[in-house]
Amino acid sequence: MAAYVLEINENLLQTVVPVRYMDIELSFVGNDDVDIFVGGISYTRGELYRYLCRIGADTGNHIIHNLAVSSEPCELRIISNSSTPSHLVIRMYCRSDQGQTLGILSEHQMIKLAD
Repeated sequence: MAAYVLEINENLLQTVVPVRYMDIELSFVGNDDVDIFVGGISYTRGELYRYLCRIGADTGNHIIHNLAVSSEPCELRIISNSSTPSHLVIRMYCRSDQGQTLGILSEHQMIKLAD
C-alpha cells in the first residue's frame, strides 16, 4: 500500500501567481490492476473531493482534472492498494485561475516538499 499525504494551498509553488487548480495524473507501472483513492480534506470545510479509480497495464494513465486549490490549507491524500514498490507514478499539474500551467510536481518533488 502506498500513501501520500500533502498539505496544499494556493502558495504550494511559492510563485507570484497563486495556484487555483490542479490536474493529477496517475500512471501505473506493473502487471496487476490497482485501486487508487484521491481525496481532499479541508480543516474547516470537511471533505472537498473524493475520487476512486482503477488503473492497470490495460487502462494506461488516469487524469483527474480541475481540483480546486484555495488559500486555506487542505490535505491531499493519494492512496493505492498495491504493495509492490514503485508501482505508481504521480504528477501534479498546478494551474492559475486563467488556466496557465505554473509548474509540475513529480512524485520525487512531492516527497521533498513533505520533508
